[in-house]
Amino acid sequence: MLDPEVRLTVDTPDGVIVTLGATQVAAGAQLSAGAAARGRAVLVNGLPGIMSWREDGSPLSVIAFTVTDGRIADIAVVIDPPRLASMDLLDPV
Repeated sequence: MLDPEVRLTVDTPDGVIVTLGATQVAAGAQLSAGAAARGRAVLVNGLPGIMSWREDGSPLSVIAFTVTDGRIADIAVVIDPPRLASMDLLDPV
């Protein structure tokens, strides 16, 4: 469940995009749901997250969730290829 004041930060090749509020974040999630790739649950700096890969095995995204009082209060997403390349990431399974 999303906190009403949830903050979504997406690090893209074109810069950082920030979306605020549960309604806006949920609407964005519905729009991108069809773009899902292979992924699995991971820990990202100790936070629950999801790592996903393209079909060729290259990293597609890393997502970390901050949970406060049982609600998702912050979502940090990295989809910028140079930034992903600089991270110590898991191999696809």
